[in-house]
Amino acid sequence: MDEEQKDLDEVMNQEKRRGRRPIDFETGKRRAQTLRAMRKLLETASEEEFLTAIRAAGLRDGSPEFLEALRIWRGRS
Repeated sequence: MDEEQKDLDEVMNQEKRRGRRPIDFETGKRRAQTLRAMRKLLETASEEEFLTAIRAAGLRDGSPEFLEALRIWRGRS
């Protein structure tokens, strides 16, 4: 998809939502990018690399989110 089409799609989505609660598209884009990076880590990284990445993403050792991410990483097939 070219850049012009992406811009058009974004404007159309914003117009469809007019009058409703606003959506922060930049936050959504960053979240999607983070999720893609985490999926890649789940597939290819060592545990040490994965821990480094989730710490860099802001998860603190021992937090429920950190422990859940680690549980998922260790339980992957």
